Amino acid sequence: MQYPLTEKIGEPELLVGREKEFKHFGKWIKNIPKRLSKSRVIIARRKSGKTSFVQRIFNQLWTENKEVIPFYFDFGESKMWYPNLAIDYYRAFASQYISFITRNPELVIHHLSLKQIREFGINKSITPIVDDVNFIIENREVEGSHELMWKTACTAPHRYASVLNTKFLVILDEFQNITKYIYRDENIKQQQLKL
Repeated sequence: MQYPLTEKIGEPELLVGREKEFKHFGKWIKNIPKRLSKSRVIIARRKSGKTSFVQRIFNQLWTENKEVIPFYFDFGESKMWYPNLAIDYYRAFASQYISFITRNPELVIHHLSLKQIREFGINKSITPIVDDVNFIIENREVEGSHELMWKTACTAPHRYASVLNTKFLVILDEFQNITKYIYRDENIKQQQLKL
């Protein structure tokens, strides 16, 4: 198995004792292409191995190179302006998608710039990539467009699944941080996002 996403657990052999959970999620993942799987949330106490578990699922799906394309995004614990979140999220998604289809594991961690993503879309005639990057770049500095930037970024997996006739597993780690660390103002002083 390949490990394009560096697992926080350290050595991959350290993740043990989750056979039941992996079997359960394995069945659930097999139903994604049939559109029979509903969204799942993993809730457990802190430091119980949730991140290691979902990172391993990502690496298994990436290695299998089959019908379901994994996308992993970690909402970190650092303050960030709203449009920068949209850019980071989209860069992570597009880079991991490109990583999967080109079999380049480096792109899982080392995300392409928006211009590099756009260039890839042009070269491979993937119109949604070109359109999305153009929209994000054009609206980056336009006040009042940040909601649309975020919508473009966060809906990309769903839209791509439809247009490109594929399936994505979107893994959002530490999602609760969006209300604590993401700010609507550029100076990162007020008006945190609300869910």
